[in-house]
Amino acid sequence: MKNLKIKKTPKTPEVDFNAKEGSLIISGISVPEDSLGFYSPLIVWLKEYKKKPAAETNFIFKLAYVNTSSLQALYDILFLLDEVHQKASTINIDWHYLDEDIDMKEVGEDLEEALSISFNFCVVEDV
Repeated sequence: MKNLKIKKTPKTPEVDFNAKEGSLIISGISVPEDSLGFYSPLIVWLKEYKKKPAAETNFIFKLAYVNTSSLQALYDILFLLDEVHQKASTINIDWHYLDEDIDMKEVGEDLEEALSISFNFCVVEDV
């Protein structure tokens, strides 16, 4: 399976998905004009990854801001990971947020409540 790498732009996050290592990272700002268009390749990639995931998957979210339409895509991504987790694969999710950004922490907490996976909340100085 090929890795998925997308460079960040002023409106879209950087994506670095490595299937062999089970390392999945999304970082930056997510305010694309077409969230479905941006996130569709990630969801397609994860559906393929779900068929043969790494024994342990580490998903790191380093997002400074997420708009509403991106949030729906993140739910879709996390539900796919939840399905992988329920098939006995270990999923670790690190949700990075700035110390003063309570809104982004709460976004992570809301996402965590919808899943069977616990998040690791990480206060950082820069995302």
